[in-house]
Amino acid sequence: MKRLLFTLLSTSFCINLMAQDVHFTMYDAMIVTTNPASTGVYNGDFRGVLNYRSQWGSIGNPYKTYSVMIDGGLMKSKWKNGYIGIGLGAYKDVAGETKFGTTKLNFAISSVLFLDDYNSASIGFLASWAQNSISDENLRWDNQFDGQTYDPTAPSLESFQFENSSYVDFSAGGMWAYGKGTKTLSSMDNFTMQAGFSFYHVTRPSRQIEFGDLDRLYSRLALHTESFIGLYNSKWGVKPKLFVYMQGPAREISTGILARYMIKEESKYTGMFKEMAVSFGTYYRFGDAFAPSVEFELSGLAIGFSYDMNISKLSSATGGSGGPEMYIKYVAASFGYGRGTRSNARFN
Repeated sequence: MKRLLFTLLSTSFCINLMAQDVHFTMYDAMIVTTNPASTGVYNGDFRGVLNYRSQWGSIGNPYKTYSVMIDGGLMKSKWKNGYIGIGLGAYKDVAGETKFGTTKLNFAISSVLFLDDYNSASIGFLASWAQNSISDENLRWDNQFDGQTYDPTAPSLESFQFENSSYVDFSAGGMWAYGKGTKTLSSMDNFTMQAGFSFYHVTRPSRQIEFGDLDRLYSRLALHTESFIGLYNSKWGVKPKLFVYMQGPAREISTGILARYMIKEESKYTGMFKEMAVSFGTYYRFGDAFAPSVEFELSGLAIGFSYDMNISKLSSATGGSGGPEMYIKYVAASFGYGRGTRSNARFN
């Protein structure tokens, strides 16, 4: 019975954590998860991202998140003033001995409008199907101990019943993007910026579990902005970022600043040499964690890594170790031409 009570408390802790939405330190790598209006808004024909995050591994069973996303633009070569973005994504959260988790499948669609050669605006919608699950495979009970040894085949004589629950969810967002190229072939002073908002769980779906009712999901309001500032006649650039979200009683403010150094410039005409760059800096979640980060780019391929270092009250239990996060992103270069593919109002 003591084990059962401990399990219930642990599960309740996991559920409380998962009552908040999945989020990433390097949130802009999985930008469609942050804002569906960003679907298809980048330089290229299609984009694919894989992401892995582990959190609080030093406490016990770590909180793990696996994510995948792919998106692209339609009608770019046919529509002069915009195009349609479309994307698919999935993620899975797993936490604790009970493997309490959420699996979610997403379909995103956006409408992108070119305001001029430098500015674009977009709105996006996200439809999702989600399922909560739990497992008792790794649980151990008092009745499985004979006083000296543990017998996993012995009956637990405990009642543990859980039925997976699922729900449908809808979200929406809007975004503005600005892009200006270099003044000359060698000035390296290009500038891009985007800013947006999103509203998740518009219908506030409910989730039910065996140990008690989980009230309707809180709606989530998120605000974000990202920029790249190329330094004149230099191989250096700066990437500032800001992310704010509010969901029920939860609040999060996250900032980031990375310095980017171009190791090798792409060939202007032949394309023989591909651009190579490295970025390094840190993210900071107010009152929670610092996260040193490094990113490497080679042509359309990018790999990023960050590591959370707790500064919250939880740091006494974690020893300051939050957890690693890693992403792999690939953006396929555009093969077509015309305003639909070459407008500066895009963001990589």
